Amino acid sequence: MPPRDRISITALSVHLANGLGPSAFALTPPPPCPALITLSINLRPGSVRATSEGDSMSGLGVNYSAVSKAIYALVSNPSKTWTKAWELMRDIAAIPLGLDDVESVDVRVELPRALLPALAAIYQAKHDRNGEIEEARKVIISDLKVACVIGLHPHEREEKQRLELDVSVQGCDWEKWSHKAFADEVYEYVSTSSYGTIESLNHELGQHLCQSAYLSPTPNPPQLEITIRKPSAIPFATPGITIYRNSLDYSPSSEAGPSATSSKDKKVFIAVGSNIGDRVGHISRAIKLLGEGGCVFVRSSRLYESEPMYVEDQDRFVNGVIELQTSLPPLDLLRLLKRTEKAVGRTKTFTNGPRVIDLDLVFYGEEVVRIGSKADEEDADGVRWLEIPHASLKEREFVLRPLADIAPAYKHPILYKTIAELLDALPKSDPPALQPIIPFTHPARPIRLSTPATPHIMAIFNATPDSFSDGDPARTDATHAVEACQRLVDSPYPPAILDIGGMSTRPNSTPCTKEEELARVVPLIKAIRASSDPRLATIPISVDTYRPDVARAAVEAGASCINDVRGGREDGMLQTMAELDVPVVLMHSRGDSTSMTTTELQDYTLFGGVVEGVKAELGETIEKALKAGVKKWNIILDPGLGFAKSHEDNLRLLKHLRILVSSGSKLEGYPMLVGGSRKGFVGRVIGREVASERGWGDAALNAWCVGSGVVDVLRVHEAREAGEVVKMGLAIRDIRD
Repeated sequence: MPPRDRISITALSVHLANGLGPSAFALTPPPPCPALITLSINLRPGSVRATSEGDSMSGLGVNYSAVSKAIYALVSNPSKTWTKAWELMRDIAAIPLGLDDVESVDVRVELPRALLPALAAIYQAKHDRNGEIEEARKVIISDLKVACVIGLHPHEREEKQRLELDVSVQGCDWEKWSHKAFADEVYEYVSTSSYGTIESLNHELGQHLCQSAYLSPTPNPPQLEITIRKPSAIPFATPGITIYRNSLDYSPSSEAGPSATSSKDKKVFIAVGSNIGDRVGHISRAIKLLGEGGCVFVRSSRLYESEPMYVEDQDRFVNGVIELQTSLPPLDLLRLLKRTEKAVGRTKTFTNGPRVIDLDLVFYGEEVVRIGSKADEEDADGVRWLEIPHASLKEREFVLRPLADIAPAYKHPILYKTIAELLDALPKSDPPALQPIIPFTHPARPIRLSTPATPHIMAIFNATPDSFSDGDPARTDATHAVEACQRLVDSPYPPAILDIGGMSTRPNSTPCTKEEELARVVPLIKAIRASSDPRLATIPISVDTYRPDVARAAVEAGASCINDVRGGREDGMLQTMAELDVPVVLMHSRGDSTSMTTTELQDYTLFGGVVEGVKAELGETIEKALKAGVKKWNIILDPGLGFAKSHEDNLRLLKHLRILVSSGSKLEGYPMLVGGSRKGFVGRVIGREVASERGWGDAALNAWCVGSGVVDVLRVHEAREAGEVVKMGLAIRDIRD
């Protein structure tokens, strides 16, 4: 249908004696304000032609002068009041709609003094003879002027620049609408932001506004039109960009894991640290309390141990970074962090002194936040000021290094450099100032790792009568077992970790029942923890099991780690690992004890070989564990020698250990455990059928692992001998020329 002829009345200036909607200063009642009214009166076919043919007023069906006077009289009537623009526009539209030649009317009411930082709040509506056309309602915040940090070049980021914005809204819940509150929200977001481009700012502003309480979704999502102009961008013109968005443009990914949160939640990074008592335990408890306070855990870095800064006469710090999702505004989140610190047990000491727990808000989305000052008084939660990002962040390796584990490409919103770039700019030290740890909790202590890796010894203790290499019915008796464990810690080369297993996983073995496994490991773990020898009572204990119930009972009895030969494949195991929040060994394997020797399960041709196959499948295992809530700092990887690998494949894996964790691999950055002790492929190489006679082959295997520089833990049957091999291997490997 062709467009209708129309008559326009533009910018009719009126005075609203009783105001209209919220005032610029939120005064109640609103003071009188000016308004500009514009009408587009759409005519029936032939109306203008009748007038033009006679060239006189007699044929004019719509007299714009009379309409203007009638509108002016309506608005000037002191008995008339309107609290909403839509009510005023309805009464205005009724005047021309009372004429026979009018089909519909577009009404625009501009309130030039309704907003402080903007030129005007503009309301638009369309009415026909059936009433208002609801979907045509639209509000424009016109020419909002805001100063913020914007630009890619260093000189652009030295000071704030002015932007001009037009933001229009269509199709929202108008009962909740407030043009002042909405404009204030736009102003607050942009003024505290720091982006490199107006394109990025525009898109992110759209996402923020789609989540606004003032745009509560109706049956159809509200539509936004946002224009941002940057007058300072080029000398002789003003560039700008306009986008059109609704909430569907920001729908969450369908690949989100179980930790996915509402699109209203903000991505935040929290630095965590402790250097008093059970340092890892304090951090773990703090994260649980943050979850109870409304934050959702997303992912973590590795945990690192570092020397204290500024005040050196105190214990080493354990530091890491976690990513959370939260709908809490910055100051409320800071209050939650302070309350959590108190709940964990932090008390005031001196500046840069020791602390039970330290929780620092590092990044709040991509926003720059400055609230209060150091001179302000603290509130009840100990909060007085907030600055994000912290001015000294670029100097703090104990924050940047763990941040680089999970967000290396994240850009600092002021410096506009990535975390990886900021970390790379720090002075290098040898050895590195921060070293990753395996975060065992009380009564054990964390184990510090190094680069290149110095292998720690995990001593195997099979509390089984049928293990392939050291099965003994006496080992199922707790008293005899504790005596055997005592001899291990009395050795000149005591192990760093004790690995207790209650079920044989040798090829073609028949699994014992869950009840048998529990009866073998739980009493032994309790007996070790009750030992009067502090070396034994505090040694990290790993429980070798793939059953979730056994893992839970063992940890509750005092175990420090779960060593799972099936890599969390059993139903509920990954969730149990996440809940218990202890280090876990995720081993690569296929099938079970009866099927892993089959040709089918030892076939890696699809990946081009066993090395790439293990890399790919262990990478998938990591992803599943992280999605289940297992923290990155708790994951240890085991390539699974002897499990669903051919004889040659076991040797290939050992030869290419470095490739497994090479740069770009999904396994990069995780500690590696190798357990080849007394296994069949070793016996075949050296010609030893009896497992306990394979010690010399094991020594060569262990020496190779030391030389690789990437093996952090060696799982062995002969702890003293392995300790001697490691010591000799390190002496050769690390000698300075």
